[in-house]
Amino acid sequence: MTVATSALGRDLQLVHAAQWLYSVNGEPFVPGDGDPYAGLVRGFDEDPAPFHAALAERGPLWRSRLGHWVAGPAALPALLGRPDLVVAAAVPQPEPWLPAPDRQRTTVARDLAHRGGRGALRAAAAPLRRLVTATAAGIAPGPADLIGAVAAPLAAAGYAALLGVEDDRRAAFAAAVTDTAPCVDALLCPQTLAVTGRAAAGVRALRGLLAPTGDAETRLVLAVAGTRAATDLLGETLRGLLDRPGEWTRLRSDPAYATSAVRAAVPPQGPWHLHPLTALAPLEAAGVRIEAGDHVTLVPGPGAAAPAPYARLLLPGARAVAAEALRLLAARFPHLRPDGAPVRARRAPVTRRLVRLPALLGEEETR
Repeated sequence: MTVATSALGRDLQLVHAAQWLYSVNGEPFVPGDGDPYAGLVRGFDEDPAPFHAALAERGPLWRSRLGHWVAGPAALPALLGRPDLVVAAAVPQPEPWLPAPDRQRTTVARDLAHRGGRGALRAAAAPLRRLVTATAAGIAPGPADLIGAVAAPLAAAGYAALLGVEDDRRAAFAAAVTDTAPCVDALLCPQTLAVTGRAAAGVRALRGLLAPTGDAETRLVLAVAGTRAATDLLGETLRGLLDRPGEWTRLRSDPAYATSAVRAAVPPQGPWHLHPLTALAPLEAAGVRIEAGDHVTLVPGPGAAAPAPYARLLLPGARAVAAEALRLLAARFPHLRPDGAPVRARRAPVTRRLVRLPALLGEEETR
């Protein structure tokens, strides 16, 4: 282990230790009411609802003991769409994948809208269907993890098509995307050193796999965060369908229903449950002054229909990939049945992503 790696591991541990410490203590080492934001971002609780309730009691915009400003639903109208708030990591990143703040203010949002907009999706429709079809054909009937064996490879194939990854690089692209799975959550919650190392290697691999173009930064964001959003969206859609077998039958008779099923699975706040931002200039909201360089986390809360613009730009491509994959899965497998309890990732406060979704895929009845 190098000195730099050792130092990174120490820094990640210190940040996560602070999240745990402040989540359970009112003051350092003094039992009392903990900081609900610290409890939320540490990412170890199945049900975040108690934290959201406690957050609401603190007011629309307040400062956590972690040093971050926490903006609840009441403060969102004053903060959404502010050009002086950009997505940024609040945790050390050994291999950054987000564009520089000044680029986010200028061209990246435009490029994301262009790369993931309707025109780009129409242009990529044929390769998208071809690659997703080929990947779906390789999924065998029987017991399967609908995340690792189904949603993740189908999303990777879809984004390989959207980003124009050459056929001989698709396997490497899928492997790199798998390594970067925790990158979005790592913006707010430190991952283990081993996971962080794999994610950094995945980001470096993606840079080498994506053809150098004028919008290379945007393509990297789509490869990391777009594929993550598509995987999560497809996984959540499948999770819902496991409880509603009649809808799976409907999908087989009405493939167009896939679009509606996927849209229904999108949380009101968009693909991210928390939005880590940094202020590039002083600003005021809810009677509070935020200084340049301050971290601000938007917390829409359950049911708050206010996705942050940056995450919202990921939705068109993610929905298109998830819907195409869902149509092909329904055509390929007449039966879908649950085969165990779903499992969500720990240290995943931003995406709350599923990591296991056991099911039975059947060409005929599997039980």
